[in-house]
Amino acid sequence: MAKGKHRVGIKIDMTPMVDVAFLLLIFFMSTTQFKPPEEVSVSLPFSSSEIKVPEINTIILTVNKDGRVFIGGERGDAREVQKDSDGVLKAITDARTKRPGAYVVVKADKGANYGQMWEVMDALARSNTLRFNLMTELRTDRERGK
Repeated sequence: MAKGKHRVGIKIDMTPMVDVAFLLLIFFMSTTQFKPPEEVSVSLPFSSSEIKVPEINTIILTVNKDGRVFIGGERGDAREVQKDSDGVLKAITDARTKRPGAYVVVKADKGANYGQMWEVMDALARSNTLRFNLMTELRTDRERGK
């Protein structure tokens, strides 16, 4: 290096880049949906047991408070089926034929008619779907009043 020549340091102001990074972060946080909205909302009954059901490869049977039955998957593609047990049986059979290894989950409103639930469970038995999960809300000891 020659005498008398000094290296001049470059100073870059990072403030604008930090501002842009935080603006992008705020934008994505405010526009992201973490859980897609449910097409059919139900008020689930409470339970004290907890079993994890996979989030993919599921067939979801939903019975709402009015006794209407919907069938769909984890993508929120629920469609209404006929109320009688033959309509439910055909829908279950079609869904199980398309996805034979899928888990069957029943989501029933806690105010649903017992007769409609009986028809759904009878259709499950007639379609030889003997293993299914009933989805519930987990009740903690604090909610039970202990």
